[in-house]
Amino acid sequence: MSFAERVLKFTFSGAKSGSFSAAGLRAAANIQSYPGRAGTTAQVKIWGLTLDQMNAYSSVIPALVAAEQFNLVIEAGDLGQPLTQLLNGPILRSFIDLSGAPDSAFIVTMINTFLAATPIASQSHPGITAQDRIASICAAAGLTFDNSAGATAPQNNQTTYGSAIDQIARIATAAKFEWKINGKTLSIWPKNGSVDDVVIDVGPNTDPKMVGYPGYWEAGLIVTSLFNQQVQIGRKMNVVDSSIPKANGRWQIIQAQSELTTMLPKGPWFTTAILAAINP
Repeated sequence: MSFAERVLKFTFSGAKSGSFSAAGLRAAANIQSYPGRAGTTAQVKIWGLTLDQMNAYSSVIPALVAAEQFNLVIEAGDLGQPLTQLLNGPILRSFIDLSGAPDSAFIVTMINTFLAATPIASQSHPGITAQDRIASICAAAGLTFDNSAGATAPQNNQTTYGSAIDQIARIATAAKFEWKINGKTLSIWPKNGSVDDVVIDVGPNTDPKMVGYPGYWEAGLIVTSLFNQQVQIGRKMNVVDSSIPKANGRWQIIQAQSELTTMLPKGPWFTTAILAAINP
C-alpha cells in the first residue's frame, strides 16, 4: 500500500452567518453506527477554525444547539480523490475549547436520531402494509425512507403514538424488520437478511486490508481494517485468508465505527466492524 495523504472535510450549515466548509485542518472524527433507535453518533474535534466560525455554530448556553437546527456533513478520503460522505445530520451540541489557547479547538457532538425523537401525531392507517406505514411516518418526520431490500409484512391495524422513532420501532418489531437511520435516511430490511447486496471482503491481502487479527466477542467477531466506507450496518462481511480459520467466511455487520484523524502524527485511520453469525 502506497502512502496517501488523508482528508477530512466538514461542512457546517444553518447559522444566520451562512454555511462554510473546512478541510486540510488538524481534526479527529469518531463515528459510531448502531442498528435501530440508537442511530449514528459522532464526536468531532477540529483545530484551526476562526473564532467567528466557532461562535456562529456553538451551542446556546446552557441549552443544546438542537433548536437552532445546525447541520454538519462529514466527508473523508484520500487527497486528490473523491471524498465519501460519512454523515449528514444535525448537531446536538458544540462548544469552543480554548484551554490550549492560542491553539483553540471546536468540539461537536452529533446524534442523528434526536430530531426524530420529537413527538409527532399518532398514526393509524388501517389496511396498509407495515412498510407503507413506516414510509408514512418517515414523511411526517422529515426522513427519507429506503426499502430497496424489499422488506414486506401483511396489513396491520396497529395504532402507534409518541415520537417517530417510537412508532417506527413498534411497527418494525411487530413486522420483524431490521432497521437503521443513517444521516436523514431510514432503511429497513428483512430479519436475517441484508440491507443491500454488497458483501465486503476483508483480510490481510485485501484493499483496504485487515489490521491485526480478528478479535472475538460472545456472538461473533471484531474486525478492524484501514478506513473502509463500504462497512455499513446490515451488510455482510466476508473474512478471507485469516490465520484463524474459524474466523473466515461470511458474517453480518451489526455495528460499525470509524476512527479518523488528519494532521496528527500516527493518528488512526481505521474502520472497525462488529460481526455476528448469520442465522440460517
